[in-house]
Amino acid sequence: MKAKPFFTIFIVMSAVPLILAFLVLKLGWFTPGATNKGEFVAFETSLNLQHERPTWAIVYQPSDNCDVTCSEQLYGLNQTYIALGKLQKRVEAYVLSDGFSAAEYSHLKLKPITNQNLQADHLYLVDPLGKVIMQYKGSTERDETIQTSKDLLADIKKLLKYARVG
Repeated sequence: MKAKPFFTIFIVMSAVPLILAFLVLKLGWFTPGATNKGEFVAFETSLNLQHERPTWAIVYQPSDNCDVTCSEQLYGLNQTYIALGKLQKRVEAYVLSDGFSAAEYSHLKLKPITNQNLQADHLYLVDPLGKVIMQYKGSTERDETIQTSKDLLADIKKLLKYARVG
């Protein structure tokens, strides 16, 4: 085989896959894979939860009056924490409120802090350094609350599997 045709064939065979890959990416001909169930938080905010050791946290900040959505979120947060099982030592569950009583939810810890960036109908996942990273929308329906708890649990387990801190 002569050198010039071989070189031309080599260039074409190298360029065609690169051009096709570029077109697939630019024209959106594929669905990007994502394994997270919650939404990444678009804003950057931190919470000062002051752990004695670095732990992940699930946080809920209720509105002033606890309505149906609030009680469902508290139920979901409590059940998610219970479902963690042996991973509970790496995760804390907090309710951010000054004058709130969560006596019926024994696994939840109260913190007398609030953050204006957190919405009242969402659960938030906070990393060991205090950064809010994911949010999970609340609901008034028990079935949706259970599904949200399952999604949160799946994301936490995945994060804890790869986390070196917390």
